[in-house]
Amino acid sequence: MHQITSYFFMYAKVVVTDKVPFFWTLGIPLVIALTTPLSGVHQATPAEYYGQIAYFWVYIVLATYVNGVGMELARMREYGLMKTYVMISGNKLTYVIAVILAQLLFASISLLLFTTVVTLVHGFFSFTLLASALLILLGSIPFAVASVAMTALPIKITSLTIFANILMFPLFILATKSPDYWFSFLNPFYALHQFALGLLHLTTHVDLSFGVWATSLSVLGYFIIGVIALKRFSLVSLMTR
Repeated sequence: MHQITSYFFMYAKVVVTDKVPFFWTLGIPLVIALTTPLSGVHQATPAEYYGQIAYFWVYIVLATYVNGVGMELARMREYGLMKTYVMISGNKLTYVIAVILAQLLFASISLLLFTTVVTLVHGFFSFTLLASALLILLGSIPFAVASVAMTALPIKITSLTIFANILMFPLFILATKSPDYWFSFLNPFYALHQFALGLLHLTTHVDLSFGVWATSLSVLGYFIIGVIALKRFSLVSLMTR
């Protein structure tokens, strides 16, 4: 536990002082949300507005996991630092947990700032929405674990970073247009958005449509994928031997 805490504070200092992640995960969604009408915003019903703002929450959360967990672990491995951390802590799980906790802190700050600013401007501010955003973040932890699967790709970290960040945008757009079929849950943006709708339904008591069983099974599926990827996570670079 002490080692996890030490790694957490070490990594958290790096995360909160780095300006680039804030630009990608907070700046871009904030600009889009404030410049693009969300279904008419002021004319929107609570159900319409919550469904729209949940997409931005999903993007912030998944962008954090992709760049802060999956990419970070791949980067540390390629630089040869993972072996050092494992030698100090005795196992790889200690460092992975610390990284995920640090990214949860970063994502919570981003979500609170985004939700506060956007809902104040749009006239939908409430502490219930702020609490809902944080609860969705906690419920998204299986997706943080699933992001470890990115380290299994035999691609150099520079190429992997570009590929992943480019792929996020079409997946995000596709999630907003996907039909309610089982294969839509293969898109993590869609799956997490369905989870967000379900949680918003519980916290705000607004009637929102979502698939209970499909969402639950998909979240469980992403967690299982992450656990398998974590067990097979190699400390040696897949590209440089």
